[in-house]
Amino acid sequence: MSAVLKVLVAVLILAISWFLAGEFYKASVARGWPQKKYFWICFLLPFAGYLLVLTLPDRGGPAPGSFVSDDLPEL
Repeated sequence: MSAVLKVLVAVLILAISWFLAGEFYKASVARGWPQKKYFWICFLLPFAGYLLVLTLPDRGGPAPGSFVSDDLPEL
């Protein structure tokens, strides 16, 4: 394998990791955790970072425009 091909593969792997880390960062922001550290954890420690973001609790309230009823449904 030539040196140029090795460099291209390394750049491709870094680009994919950057993209996935950005997507998981968007997921953490949507859950109410806007700290940039979640991007870097996902980028530097991919699988551990992905699991960390997936297990973050949702800090947000109900979705805007959603109706929450106090009535119990009939069974």
